[in-house]
Amino acid sequence: MRYAGVLFDLFGTLVAPYRTREHQGIMRICADQLGISFEDCYRFSGETYPRRMRGEFASMADNLDEIARLAGRRVTRECLSQAERVFEQFTRESLDPVAGALELLEWLTGQGLRLGLVSNCAPDVPRVWSQLEFARYFEFCAFSCQMGSVKPEPAIYHSALKALGLRPEETLYVGDGSDDELSGAAACGLQPVLVTVDLSNTYDSRRSDVDEWSGRVIRGLPDLRALIEEIDRDPAPGPTRRLQ
Repeated sequence: MRYAGVLFDLFGTLVAPYRTREHQGIMRICADQLGISFEDCYRFSGETYPRRMRGEFASMADNLDEIARLAGRRVTRECLSQAERVFEQFTRESLDPVAGALELLEWLTGQGLRLGLVSNCAPDVPRVWSQLEFARYFEFCAFSCQMGSVKPEPAIYHSALKALGLRPEETLYVGDGSDDELSGAAACGLQPVLVTVDLSNTYDSRRSDVDEWSGRVIRGLPDLRALIEEIDRDPAPGPTRRLQ
């Protein structure tokens, strides 16, 4: 086996991309529970997004409290807890593994590869992570809200590599190209692979790491096995291969 480990993105890679319409729907429910308009809830959710990703809020309840405050409303802890539970259920439902993901992770671990996760996410994700079917496959998860750094910053990749005892050149990074994650991984010496997905229902349907990508590409997560087996058969560097 040429590689010793794989770092995975989460949304759009192991699970479906973060969905715009569904997120808007849950924000309408949260707005009602907070007693503010959907427009204010949605606007301030967007404005606090960078802070949420970097872990400035200990929980989604804290973030929702800030959203309500920015909208000019004081909300009881009970209302915040109820809104947080609703959002947490949305998160849990958003984290179903894509078809073939579990089989791929089982194969990778069976090959002796060490697996890690590198995700730009809010506190709702690590809060439910241990409940997920595929969490047991990952030896280390670099959640941005816990690490204090976000992709494509080098620190978040290096934290995962260090925790897993991996060198960048022996580690694949697999993602759907959000947040310039592939170019960020390449800059750290990792071996990036783009997994193509339908981006029509996402907040960032145009991505430079997709539109301008010239590296390795797979059409779906299960194709990673075939790519790794192909690389093992022909380990010498060569032209980019795109699995069709």
